[in-house]
Amino acid sequence: MRMAMGSETVTTPGQDGGDSARLHPVAARALSRPVPARIVPADSAELAAALAAERHVTVELQRAILPLHDEPFDLPGLRAMVRYMPASRDARVGGDWYTTAELPDGQVLLAIGDVAGHGLTAAAGMARLRGALAGLAITGAPPHRLVGWLNDLVHHVAPEHTASVMAGYFDPVAKTLTWAQAGHPPPVLIRGEQAEPLQLPPGVLLGAGRHPYGSATTALRPGDLLLLYSDGLLERRDRSLDAGLATLTTAAAGSGDPEHVIKSVLAALESTDPEDDTCLVALQVR
Repeated sequence: MRMAMGSETVTTPGQDGGDSARLHPVAARALSRPVPARIVPADSAELAAALAAERHVTVELQRAILPLHDEPFDLPGLRAMVRYMPASRDARVGGDWYTTAELPDGQVLLAIGDVAGHGLTAAAGMARLRGALAGLAITGAPPHRLVGWLNDLVHHVAPEHTASVMAGYFDPVAKTLTWAQAGHPPPVLIRGEQAEPLQLPPGVLLGAGRHPYGSATTALRPGDLLLLYSDGLLERRDRSLDAGLATLTTAAAGSGDPEHVIKSVLAALESTDPEDDTCLVALQVR
């Protein structure tokens, strides 16, 4: 992987140690009890009704927890745009999520993640990780520690699942992004006519092991664009991830604002009818 533009340093894990963790009532009720095992009905009509009921609960849970924005919105030092698209096949809903939140110290928490699977179980897992990160970030712990704690959560609460995440802090005064990741595709930095993926610090999927996580600090400039995305944007049966990332960076180069970069990337990757859930967060440094 090529080094990203700008000043970026990768560090090894150390020992040091807006969105709210409060959940919407619908989400709280859904998460207060275990996810029930699916009962297979006796005939196709009952099966269709059961699947429709599960999808309704899943969609309501996702809507209650994951705020979506139809228009660009502002954060300290940033202009943001979000696009979320559920998988088209069977109208499935899964575990993609994101967080953008101003913290008490003035920094901005930025995160995006993907819980493996679809349906109510994946949506519940998404809610756990997103809520946990929002609460843990208040401690001011460095990003590699936050990701490590999320890994502990997955191992203890849902060891049968894996998940990816990229999480970090944007400092609107210093204009730096300090971040860590667990098996997540690299953010893409767009600067003028160039676009490059950031170099990933070390980190395996949540739930895949107990390896330490690293962190990276990326220096940004006014006008820079950052694109965060879930792997559903790149994954296709007839295309490798590397080929998808190359297409993404080519399409993103020269984009002038968050709305434009999302439209360009989706058109180039033919992602208006995705096979997997897709979430994109475009951020421009003001």
